[in-house]
Amino acid sequence: MIPESYDFTYINEFGEACKVEFKINDYHSLMELLFDKYMEDWGDCKGRAWCGTCHIQILEGHLSQTVDRDEKYTLSKIEDTKENSRLACQIPVNAELHKLVFKIMERT
Repeated sequence: MIPESYDFTYINEFGEACKVEFKINDYHSLMELLFDKYMEDWGDCKGRAWCGTCHIQILEGHLSQTVDRDEKYTLSKIEDTKENSRLACQIPVNAELHKLVFKIMERT
């Protein structure tokens, strides 16, 4: 049976763990979901993978989607990226987010 809702946890800029419930395809991207429901002033390029303001680091879980060329380029311009770095604007809202834990990285 397919669950009606899913959840993930993010660590905000204050180090607080925040649990989020969501439904698949309610939003196009993880950035849009977080911007609409939980945050302000995020996603300067409106999801084009150009600015890096929606940089996250995945702490627990895995996403099977590969990182495309634009996202790789933008991540290469950010100082504190790691192997687990992603841009939230490039992550679709789907079942892979269920039980994911990630940290929202501060702008430098």
